[in-house]
Amino acid sequence: MTHRWQHYRQAQAALPTHNLAWPFFGAGLDNVGVEGRPVIEPLPACAPDEILVRVDALGLCASDAKMVRLGLDYPLFFARDLAANPAQLGHEAALTVVQVGAQWRDCYAVGQRLGIQPDVYSAGQRVIFGVNLPGAMSQYVTLDPRVLAGDGGSYVFPAPAEMGYAEVALLEPWACVDVAYSPAARRLAPKPGGLLWIAGQPGDTARYTMRRVLDSRLVVLSDAPDAFAAWMYSQPVPVIERDGASAAAVAQEFGSGAGIDDIILLDPPHAATVAGAVAALADHGTLNLVRAQPLDARVAVDMHKLHYQHLALLGCPGPDIAAAYGAAANRSELRAGGVTWIMGAGGAMGRMHLQRALQMRERPRAILATNRGTARLDALRHDYAAQAAAAGVELITVSPVAEPARLAREMERLTGGRGCDDIVVVVPDPAAVDAAAPHLAHDGLLVVFAGVPAGAPIHLPLDWTARYGAQFTGASGSTVADQRRVIEKMQQDALATAQIVAAVGGMNALQAGLHAVMAHHYPGKVVIYPHLVDLPLLSLPQLKDALPAVYARLGPGETWSNAAEQALFEAYWERA
Repeated sequence: MTHRWQHYRQAQAALPTHNLAWPFFGAGLDNVGVEGRPVIEPLPACAPDEILVRVDALGLCASDAKMVRLGLDYPLFFARDLAANPAQLGHEAALTVVQVGAQWRDCYAVGQRLGIQPDVYSAGQRVIFGVNLPGAMSQYVTLDPRVLAGDGGSYVFPAPAEMGYAEVALLEPWACVDVAYSPAARRLAPKPGGLLWIAGQPGDTARYTMRRVLDSRLVVLSDAPDAFAAWMYSQPVPVIERDGASAAAVAQEFGSGAGIDDIILLDPPHAATVAGAVAALADHGTLNLVRAQPLDARVAVDMHKLHYQHLALLGCPGPDIAAAYGAAANRSELRAGGVTWIMGAGGAMGRMHLQRALQMRERPRAILATNRGTARLDALRHDYAAQAAAAGVELITVSPVAEPARLAREMERLTGGRGCDDIVVVVPDPAAVDAAAPHLAHDGLLVVFAGVPAGAPIHLPLDWTARYGAQFTGASGSTVADQRRVIEKMQQDALATAQIVAAVGGMNALQAGLHAVMAHHYPGKVVIYPHLVDLPLLSLPQLKDALPAVYARLGPGETWSNAAEQALFEAYWERA
């Protein structure tokens, strides 16, 4: 280990007086930096209630590309005047503490390595590192009490010393993938202190039961059977009756503009009724559909709402309404020994879902990986065929555009007409979800892992939740706990997070890296090392000619490794 590398790792070198950063002035790549270059700024001053951190690695995300493309139209900028008050993007980061304000000297130390959860809440407001707060497209950045002592506590956390910088930077996207299969991604029981609406049908005399004690702040009953209404009045919760009320009317009268936390529909006759209930759900809301018979149609659900609001769409046939709740009744993980279909498997996030499935201890027996373009499928086979074979998983790659007949044949061969146990949609296209739904097994799990603008409906057989135990979920974002869980999996050799790295570059290559993400140039992630200033953007195979000493330290199958990362720093410093 060279002295320079050791000094860098331990933050022993003297701090510079200046800092390189990429400000973002508005829509378009030309508005990232100035004339295609980062700007030179004074080193940020560290106030007593702040810490100054060095950005060691930065993962470029499709969300970064979306912000660059949309500029002020990106909703989380909150109409900010970017020309006058530029943002600093970058939310997937590996950080090292280099200065500690007096307020934090008992909590942080120079040389301490940190990961960060960018989705920060402070004083009830959402402020995001890399959007509203200055992010990691900079060599150094200060973190203030909003990050260090926000509503959720600290949004930074220690990173184990043995982890590489790229591994730490990519914890956040990996956590977003991993939490999609966690029961914690959605609320699987009525919310304590929440608003609960229970809607039956006029004249219904069914003998429903509910074997749980309710602790909602308010229960609104609409057309509930008399016996069930009498039981509800015996509960230690306030009850109001509003016969004939719609979901929208209940949300408007009692939801304070936030929607309804929990809805129970007792044998609704029409899909439109269920669709109205889903539309009225609050963020992290639950719908319990109690029905033993098919609905008259598929239910229209806003794909944006399902993806971003962490809805729990549950169901049971009755008579015990409570049977729909809880992790035991609602599968979140891919089915062991089942058939998984990953739509959009060729991109970075699709590959992460595929790799996670292959590294599961109890994994699917077959994975159908589809992508519109065949070039990415070729790369997918090249990169994952050996890993799949070693894991005992049959990996089938098909383009639904180029080979629709083959896709149908493979689907029939793999499932015998039963349908896929799990379908993961990583394509931001409602039509893709509609095309996938008929191929889901009756008791299958469908995960929507792609965001689209609000108002784009998908059509789901939600009655399957009640009749067969099917699951329809969406997932976005993560928490510090989710990132810690990824670290635990890495330490158990259950997830090789650096395997997703496809290209690396230095600070001056950041704009080129963003362009590559926007153009879908690489199948995996682009990682920028801000302190390797002039390192050009290089795919891992290009390292063979450009930096052979680094290439020689890659892992099996030309995969990124901590040894390659160290060799990259040392090779760059030798040339500098």
